[in-house]
Amino acid sequence: MPRSAAGTTCNFYAVANRTLPEIANEAAIKGILEEDPAAYNGTFAEVTTKAKRTAGFVMSGMVSKAVGAINTTTEVPVTLKRTVAKIAVQTTLSADFSSRYSGKVRINTTTISRAAGSTSLMTPAGASTATPFSHTQTANEVSSAFNNLFYIYENGNLSAGSRVLLTMEGTYDRDGNFSTTGDQMPITYTCEISGTSNNGSILRNGYYRVAVSISGLMGQDVSTTVTVADWEAPLTQSINLGQ
Repeated sequence: MPRSAAGTTCNFYAVANRTLPEIANEAAIKGILEEDPAAYNGTFAEVTTKAKRTAGFVMSGMVSKAVGAINTTTEVPVTLKRTVAKIAVQTTLSADFSSRYSGKVRINTTTISRAAGSTSLMTPAGASTATPFSHTQTANEVSSAFNNLFYIYENGNLSAGSRVLLTMEGTYDRDGNFSTTGDQMPITYTCEISGTSNNGSILRNGYYRVAVSISGLMGQDVSTTVTVADWEAPLTQSINLGQ
């Protein structure tokens, strides 16, 4: 930076897609919170075409770098990560269900709850003290699979019983014909998201594919498989921060 001696190691912070207040020092930027997970969530159609938040996904990053000599250019690559994680849920009936029961189950809505209500703009994020976030979304049915997509803030390791929760509200139809309602009954399934390495944690910029398999008509007759995937390939952009 202009007033830093050559060889001085500086911390470089970068933020995209949000405005910032005046930053007086490093502690100030570390203290900024993201507190609006609802801005990222909506109907399945709304969140699968683009970021629902008007300004796009908030992204941030930091790197430490020693500055070069006077009149030289110091390249500072900063990797930006979204402050939210993507949770893609697909619910299907298992082969066991068809062998045990006649009829079908249709998932009407899926609710994600017990998610963090806030997160630090910069990592590492502390534990959220905000009201836990929840959102209910109508399921999108494609070829007997019921899909939902949510965006939530990160959280640290959580024990079973306190992890991010999925609740699927459905309808069981005894003959599989949902146009007749006399043989239907409501049913609710719940399961927790095991998170990263089965420790309940959710990481920012993570992409969690949650496969939910229904095997019966009891609320706990579900099993889940969580796959952590790449959100997308990173892009590189060069920005000049002064001479």
